[in-house]
Amino acid sequence: MADNLVFEESLNTEIDQSEFIQKRWIYVNDNNSQNYTSQVVIDSTPLSNAGGWINWSEGFIVMPLVVNLTTDTAANAAKLPVGAAGVNSNLSNYSWAFKNGFWNMINSMTVEFNNQNIIQQTPFLNVFRSFKTHTSWSQDDLFNEGMSSGYHPDDAGSWAYCNDYSATSFQDGRGANCGFTNNSNVAFFTTSSAGGAVATRQTTYPSTSVAGTPVIGAAAGGGVAAGTCAVAYSGAGNPSNLYSGENACNNGMRKRQTWTGYDTTNIAHNLGQSLVNGADDCNNVYRSYKTQTANGIVSWYVFAKLRLKDLADFFEKTPLLKGSTIRFYINTNQSIVNFTVAAGTITETTGALAIFPSLTPNSVNVIGGNTNPLMLSDANFGQGMSPLATLLSAGTYNLSVSIVKNTFSAQTSPFPAAAIQSPLTACRLYAPVYTMNPLAESKYLSLTPTKKIRYKDIFQYQFNNNAKGPFNFLVSNGISNIVSVLVVPFISKSNKIRGVGDAAGVTRELAFQSYLSPVSPSPAVPDPIMLTNFNILISGVNLFLNNEMYDFEAFREQLITSNQLNGSLTTGLASGLINEDMFSRGYRYYYGDCSRVLPSEEGVSRSVQIVGTNASLLSCDLMVFVEFMREITIDISTGARIE
Repeated sequence: MADNLVFEESLNTEIDQSEFIQKRWIYVNDNNSQNYTSQVVIDSTPLSNAGGWINWSEGFIVMPLVVNLTTDTAANAAKLPVGAAGVNSNLSNYSWAFKNGFWNMINSMTVEFNNQNIIQQTPFLNVFRSFKTHTSWSQDDLFNEGMSSGYHPDDAGSWAYCNDYSATSFQDGRGANCGFTNNSNVAFFTTSSAGGAVATRQTTYPSTSVAGTPVIGAAAGGGVAAGTCAVAYSGAGNPSNLYSGENACNNGMRKRQTWTGYDTTNIAHNLGQSLVNGADDCNNVYRSYKTQTANGIVSWYVFAKLRLKDLADFFEKTPLLKGSTIRFYINTNQSIVNFTVAAGTITETTGALAIFPSLTPNSVNVIGGNTNPLMLSDANFGQGMSPLATLLSAGTYNLSVSIVKNTFSAQTSPFPAAAIQSPLTACRLYAPVYTMNPLAESKYLSLTPTKKIRYKDIFQYQFNNNAKGPFNFLVSNGISNIVSVLVVPFISKSNKIRGVGDAAGVTRELAFQSYLSPVSPSPAVPDPIMLTNFNILISGVNLFLNNEMYDFEAFREQLITSNQLNGSLTTGLASGLINEDMFSRGYRYYYGDCSRVLPSEEGVSRSVQIVGTNASLLSCDLMVFVEFMREITIDISTGARIE
């Protein structure tokens, strides 16, 4: 093969002439006039009037986000000093993260092409787009586009579940009364000092403390006895939590935190980098960073990039067009999380945990959408939320994400965050406009004067509170041109737990729906609910010859070929970021390809039914997405839609 390539390249002496003589990137601002209560509206008319050929598949939206962390406790506000010299200004650097993929800021999206709808409004669009990214991106895509898109997969095996918070444990620090958590961003730590310093990293187990070494939570000068173990670990670390394994913490969460957490407020913490690139410099180039403008308020400016082809299949299939006008109506997930943290203590003489730290999410409110795009870090010793719990007095905090500027009244008193505004004051749509070589343009128009675009759109359905045992649901009586069916399981809020302070025999529901929980990566990831005896019926006919009983069947026969390059059939050339280990531990998508039909059956409405058995001990909600084919014909020279 290598010899053939050398020979062919030697024969090819022609110099190809470029089909294009110019490429210009042009952007348009949204139509919101800095009013982002729920919906973002973007009209591409200025792009259409640019006179060139627009390549929508390269386009992207920049969404300027403002994340605010505020406290309602004056004592804590005084401990968050303003300025680079503030010793505690780096306390909150790893206290939160975005859920995986900036598209989790979007609940639904409607797109109009020349004033006619081409993409329908479907809630939980972010759930489906996360699945498409997990199954279609390659490792190279992750390397090249991960930071821009806020995308790095959550670890599948670092999650924990608790159904009894009456006996305090490290689970309280991960999120009291929440059940499912996956928010530990550090593997293992030993406690190392009292009254101020953060913990030091522990990479091996077991570890022993040095006699006289002070520990966090002990009185100043206190120490532990020689040979005692002072390890506070909280990663699941399947199959064992006694070593720093690959699943000991959520590495994907920590990676996303590093992308948005450049700290311009503390010279010592950033190794003096802010002496070279400060906050004003970041504003000038629209680089994501953290800042602090007043006591009690810490803010992050994040410039989220949303590739159009990651939001809708239409843009990946669209050819070069002239004169077409596209209008976006984007319904967003802007949220605020109210939570309480409390410090733990360690016995000086033994290094044993006397009181476990706690993180209690109190409420989550979302403007305009259905899911929460924010995650809170674990509050256990050494974890991302630990400095807030340990070095500040116990108190209540609000963490919010808004577009351009803060919109939540809960953060206007007593330490107002309303004045915090991104240096970029509007969402932008970017797309390249090409100018063709006249000969190439003539050839292009003669070969394809009109273009039929076949693309996929989705319907969404939901079936809640499915207890352990069989289920059988009619999803729809009739959908034409069905391409695929996807089932995404989530842990139901209706599951019972014994909460903090509950008496024996008293139970309550989980604090949040899984996709609203601030300590879970859902909805960017399914919850680890096992389904078996699974099948999809299209017009009453089983899609699979035999019901899928086992994990390897669901993965090997369907999921691994879902959106991968060449259906994952070519060795050495593949895509997709979910392997069987990830599927079995957490990425439990249940998928069926329904596109194989006779030509005579195309366009015929067919019913969709799902059957199976919930093999988990917990009740689950099943979110079902039906992907179907649409098509439009376009005059490529004018952008006019041809009926």
